[in-house]
Amino acid sequence: MLPEPPPLHPSHRHLQAAFHVAQLLSPDGEPRNALDRSYRKLATGALHDHRSLAEGERLLIRIGLLAIERHMVVPSRGLLDMAKLPVDTFVEALFFKILTDQREAWLAQLATTDEVRWELVPSDIATALTSTFQDGNERDAMLLAAARKVDLEVLQEFGDEGERAVLEACRIHLRGAGKQHMLADVAQVSLLDDTLGYDIASPDATGQRHRLEVKATSAPPGWVEFFISRNEATVAERDPRWSLVVTRREYGPTSSEPVMQVAGWLTHEDFAAALPTDPPVGGGQPRGRWASCRITISAQCLRPGLPLRHEPP
Repeated sequence: MLPEPPPLHPSHRHLQAAFHVAQLLSPDGEPRNALDRSYRKLATGALHDHRSLAEGERLLIRIGLLAIERHMVVPSRGLLDMAKLPVDTFVEALFFKILTDQREAWLAQLATTDEVRWELVPSDIATALTSTFQDGNERDAMLLAAARKVDLEVLQEFGDEGERAVLEACRIHLRGAGKQHMLADVAQVSLLDDTLGYDIASPDATGQRHRLEVKATSAPPGWVEFFISRNEATVAERDPRWSLVVTRREYGPTSSEPVMQVAGWLTHEDFAAALPTDPPVGGGQPRGRWASCRITISAQCLRPGLPLRHEPP
């Protein structure tokens, strides 16, 4: 197996060169030889020569915006759209794409704070950011936006895996209680509508139905972190059969790789104090309503297993 290539950390010069390459491309692509000749003739105000432009081309190929098809260099639809942007905006958008596509660990660590910990940022990335954004606040905003996009994407992937783990755990509960005839009643309703305020509907061994919202966490040991929407919190507060089931990737007794498993569950009361509150109405002041928030809670608050009963209370 070939080793994975090292992370891509382009310089500001490479990002600018990629812009000039994009300007030379037609929707159907350009012949290889013709594009090479264009690199030697293109006027860029002495900022780039043919070697620099070739580096910009390689950058676009590596991130999947350009493809080599026989003797043609063919742009993706995304690159054609980006090529319509001004050079500064193109460079910022391309930089953002590279950072968020690679999902490096240092970037993920920035997602839980409103301050950039620059000691985590690789020096070449920091240099490129300084060249791209003269204003320090703009640099911070770009990095934090990239970190939060990566965090949300990872949580979404974890969430899908977590729901599958909870589905199987509900079925194991019913099989263990000899209730195989109820297995068909375990439903992943999020596949039909993800705005109901819960993900899975399942009976327990007593026949009582439960509504389960699944949250996968990747927080450090001892802690649980998850996003919850206002709608989910509203359903949680008003529905006595609602529970939040937390899953986490952990090593099992026979697994060589971490497996998504049920870590425990919470009621609305367990995390209600951490929910934000809207500002008061009146006084002619601007006001807003919270729509989503990130909850951090001690893992000690988790109730073990699933909120499914084996016997009537």
